[in-house]
Amino acid sequence: MDTSTFTEITVDVADGVAVVTLNRPDRRNAWSGRMAVEYRWALHHAHVRSDIRVVVVTGAGGDFCVGADSAALTSISADGGSYAPEKLPLPPYPDGTPSGMQRNHAFPLAISTPVIAAIDGACAGAGFVVATYADLRYASPGCRITTSFATLGLPAEYGMGWLLPRLVGIPNALQMLYTASVLDAAAAERLGWVQGCQEFSETLAFAQSLARHSSGESLRMMKRQIFVDTTGDFGSAYTRSVSDMNSALRHPDFKEGLAALRGRRRPDFL
Repeated sequence: MDTSTFTEITVDVADGVAVVTLNRPDRRNAWSGRMAVEYRWALHHAHVRSDIRVVVVTGAGGDFCVGADSAALTSISADGGSYAPEKLPLPPYPDGTPSGMQRNHAFPLAISTPVIAAIDGACAGAGFVVATYADLRYASPGCRITTSFATLGLPAEYGMGWLLPRLVGIPNALQMLYTASVLDAAAAERLGWVQGCQEFSETLAFAQSLARHSSGESLRMMKRQIFVDTTGDFGSAYTRSVSDMNSALRHPDFKEGLAALRGRRRPDFL
């Protein structure tokens, strides 16, 4: 699925960064089946394109994503909880993705490209899930963040009960899930869910710096080590890290890093 056919997401690439924008501002970027498919394809293109080193996902019109489309939720409730999946093709999982990670919402963790969520306005429900599956999260001061599941009679959806405690700790995860209280950026940062309180322009500048000054090869290997290798045992992860190091020593990025070190300058990997 080519990005030119997208109707609910836009993708703009410059300076090594793909800005993926959830683009249903009239519905406050409410999550839909088509948006989910387009998002996965956008991440697939970021994984396979050499000119994309970092992804920044954000929302159009002042909100990140208010959650699943309320009209769709009403229809599901009226149909006794049944729903039909979107009938669009999906991209393949990256080679080597463990079977346990081959889950739709975990796709961002399986790709080799770092994904950064730039949160503004409302971030709730399905939007919270999308942001939680990003590698890093930065939020603007005026944002409003909530899990929302408990207020809708829903469980911690799509693996949140497993992933969220690993990001913020069990007590903080339980507080966020049980109460579904609305958090601002500062409160979310204190809990550890958000890595910084800043505007979109600052997050984009951070992503551009990451794309230019951190080795793309290093980012690729580190992301796999953190999210994929940790699904196995320590011994296997350690052995693979040694293999990674030996491979990196022969990679052009290592030469650039050494040249920058000798020249007392920042490396430039773009």
